[in-house]
Amino acid sequence: MSKNVIIGLGNTGTQIIKVIATRPLLKDVKLYSVDSVLSSVDLDSLTSITTIPIISDTKCGSGRDRDRGAAMFSYHEELGSFEKMYEDAADAKSPVIVITSSAGGTGSGSVVPLCRTLKKMGVDVIPIIVTPSMEDPDSYQFNTSDLFVDLGEVGIETYNVFRNKAGTFNYAPINNEIADLIELILGKRYGETKLDSIDDQDLDNLLSTSGRFIGVTAKAPDIETLSREIASKLFAGNQPVWKDEDIEATNFVMTAMSLKSIFADADFGKVFDEVMSRITCNKYESFKNIEKIDNNGECEATFIIAGLPRPDIKIIDTEYSEVGGINKGINRSKRPGMTRKKKATITEQPDEFGNSIKKFNWH
Repeated sequence: MSKNVIIGLGNTGTQIIKVIATRPLLKDVKLYSVDSVLSSVDLDSLTSITTIPIISDTKCGSGRDRDRGAAMFSYHEELGSFEKMYEDAADAKSPVIVITSSAGGTGSGSVVPLCRTLKKMGVDVIPIIVTPSMEDPDSYQFNTSDLFVDLGEVGIETYNVFRNKAGTFNYAPINNEIADLIELILGKRYGETKLDSIDDQDLDNLLSTSGRFIGVTAKAPDIETLSREIASKLFAGNQPVWKDEDIEATNFVMTAMSLKSIFADADFGKVFDEVMSRITCNKYESFKNIEKIDNNGECEATFIIAGLPRPDIKIIDTEYSEVGGINKGINRSKRPGMTRKKKATITEQPDEFGNSIKKFNWH
């Protein structure tokens, strides 16, 4: 049976792949890490992750240079370093998921040639992109906007975006939320039920919707808390929320909702009515998964919405002025005439032993 394939690019992608490797629900997924810094992979992950180092010259890591990251990837692609990964991707259960940061060099540069190759192979590929905060340096913003342009030219239509918050140094919450999202979109969170159910075909229809998608999951001890938690994660979480004014009147979205609770059929509306009321554009179709399960009162909900516009990114349109040369703006000084009469000369003359020595004269 074909397995799902997930590919992490650069340090960010690799760190998220390492989290995915710890998830029991994702133990049957084939994981790849492509990075230029081997130190980001530890011994515990080697058994569950196929690591492909890309180092094209003596400088390890591409820093913030996307062109360098793309060149590194393409260089190793021509060497055949990715043949097994491409073979697994071609045989994989759809879709193949690619995870990268947009801000850096290795991942942001590699994801474009990777997606281009997968698309040419006829593979359905979905990128999950971690973008910088709006307060991060301009270089991060340039890389992000250029990456979005490149992915559009490659033909990427369906994608997901997480955004780092300003001043964030603990990336564990986002890394774990991405692992949660992958469990959702690969159908790992939906158990068997005699009520409404979400199957692989439903997810395929959902993830074939052009545009961005968001997926969240929450657990709580009661329905009221669960309803607030799922709404909070959707509208104030790490995946940028949509703006109604950015969705044209003719656009449509598709949704998928699941609920596990002892009275799931009766509680379904209580959990999702508020969320659905805040979606004012056309709702083309909604898939539901309702599981009546007694888990000591604990209940769990998931929500996916697809067909959203691209989130806001920081567009920087300015002409940068670089510092001039060391001589910019100054002329050679004009000294008094008397100083110009003095010259420096070096003459040679023999010493008492007949050896030639040099003598400095100022006259």
